[in-house]
Amino acid sequence: MNRRKLMIVASAILLLAPAARTANMLNASSSRRGSVEYLAHVMDRFHEKFFVYDDFLSAGNHFSERAIMCNPGDEDSVPPMVENWTDAPYSGLTCIRCEFHASGSNWGGWFFLNGALSGTDSSPRLNWGDVPAAGHSLHGATRLVFRARGEDGGEKVCFFAFGIGRAGGTGNPNKPHPDSAPQTSTGYVTLSRDWTTFSIDLQALELTNVLLGFAWQTKSTINRHRDVVFYLDDIHYDLMRLDEPRMLLSYETLNSENEFDVVLRNTAFTYDNAVALLAFLSAGETWRAGLIADALVYAQDNDREYNDGRLRNAYQGGDLALPPGWRPNGRAAPPVRIPGWWDADQRRWKEDRTMVGTHTGNMAWAMLALLSYYEVAGGEQYLGAARRMGEWIEKNCRDTRGAGGYIAGCEGWEPRAEVLLYKSTEHNIDLYAAFERLRALTGDKAWGTRARHARRFVAAMWDAREGKFWTGTGNDGVSVFRDVAPLDAQTWALLSMPDAIGQYRPAIDFIEAQCRSGAGFDFNEDGDGIWFEGTAQMAAVYKLIGQSARHEATLNLLRQHQHVSGGLPAASRDYTSTGFHLRDGTPWLYHNRLHIGATSWLVLAEQGVNPFWMTPRDAEDHRTATRQQGRDDI
Repeated sequence: MNRRKLMIVASAILLLAPAARTANMLNASSSRRGSVEYLAHVMDRFHEKFFVYDDFLSAGNHFSERAIMCNPGDEDSVPPMVENWTDAPYSGLTCIRCEFHASGSNWGGWFFLNGALSGTDSSPRLNWGDVPAAGHSLHGATRLVFRARGEDGGEKVCFFAFGIGRAGGTGNPNKPHPDSAPQTSTGYVTLSRDWTTFSIDLQALELTNVLLGFAWQTKSTINRHRDVVFYLDDIHYDLMRLDEPRMLLSYETLNSENEFDVVLRNTAFTYDNAVALLAFLSAGETWRAGLIADALVYAQDNDREYNDGRLRNAYQGGDLALPPGWRPNGRAAPPVRIPGWWDADQRRWKEDRTMVGTHTGNMAWAMLALLSYYEVAGGEQYLGAARRMGEWIEKNCRDTRGAGGYIAGCEGWEPRAEVLLYKSTEHNIDLYAAFERLRALTGDKAWGTRARHARRFVAAMWDAREGKFWTGTGNDGVSVFRDVAPLDAQTWALLSMPDAIGQYRPAIDFIEAQCRSGAGFDFNEDGDGIWFEGTAQMAAVYKLIGQSARHEATLNLLRQHQHVSGGLPAASRDYTSTGFHLRDGTPWLYHNRLHIGATSWLVLAEQGVNPFWMTPRDAEDHRTATRQQGRDDI
């Protein structure tokens, strides 16, 4: 019933097919790194190099379109590459298996192209130099680096890049929009059975429009008419792009058949990135916070369909936008990338209905993040983006049934997304703080009225007899959903409404008595695993109410479960339950995977920061406003 649910429902949309992450990038350092350092590592991993191939469907991959090269009618001599080969990769979890069948004097290989997408196309097409502004700018790249090994050793292969739209690959342009550089190659090299690093020097080349990022070819005669099998991995350009806006992958997934690992490989949840922004801000990493802020603004302004102020629940890690030349439906700029995954059984790209939807709680957290960044760094675009989000929520989600408040939002695909009529306590908790901060920053009293509308609903979900908040309502907007009383509805209410701690303090007793799991806290009352994000939230609450000993003890527990990389997993064990169920009736579960949401909450707890009211001015504005409003209407 809240922002993190995954409804695993397929779509036929193929628009955003490139990218997803299967590799495990955990640093095996012998000493533990800090939580902020882990977040920085996740943020930078696809921008310290410009990958052609990192791992199968990695969020960092570029040049996703494949084109065969061979004699006409001889396509069988160059079978499709196996790009998810798991046997002894150079790094990560997968490499590419390449194969060539010798026959007479034949030859062949494969191109790794950027391609292009325009108009109403739902999937990209090959571009041989006919499409304007459809190449990557790799200006500043010094080398093209890759790893290769032969199946038996002695295989001879030529590797190259560039040259599309030029006569013979190296001559003058014969297409209107060719590669800016002529074909540049290693020449034929001999492979060994061990992984070997190869590189191509690029320093003298013009790389402002790159259509062909990598290619290989071989021929029968140079291999003494033997079949050739070899492997490729870690194909990248030495090019750093650390100043580009981007979002962080939410989870470090494994190469498994677990649906969680398949669906979430390339997903950057909006909520997780909003909390990461706040974590960076609290740790003094303002420039990193600003990159996420810019990414959120870009996503709002460059959706593939909408231009009404909303954000989606998730985007894709790696590059923020689709590649150059990918401009569906006449978009002036490449739209932001939406996450998805490749279904090997159905052989098509899929999207999740919840990820493409919009939940009010996720939007509220994005608003809180942007407003916090605005208060620290300025920039009217961030205040404006938060205001547009709030106006979308007011227009589309305000509810008058029962205790009022705001409905959950929408799910599903454009142009007819399904409206979600239930109301979530935590969504309205988030909206209360976001609207109050907009009131304080803009001076517009309408935001205060909207804040009180959300807060009245939260108050109606308080069970004074049991000392806890219920999760929200059913679709009728009135009946209280009593199956689950989640931990975060309690912690967030206290953090969002610190002026009401006296009234709602029994929620702490409820958590400590009913949500314990070992020395930590579970999402719900079944105690089947520690939910580390919620446990970090409890540390933040202990800090808020001045319980220093419990604050430190909870932080120590969390640090005991940190990975050496500095990251914190979502849960202490796989299949930790929440008590909620997905749309298809299956349980909504957490897994033991490193998670930027949990890690970000650890940063906030370590810094002693309340993310709902980031600055002393925030807190004072809140206290003043609630004193002026009185208690009768909240």
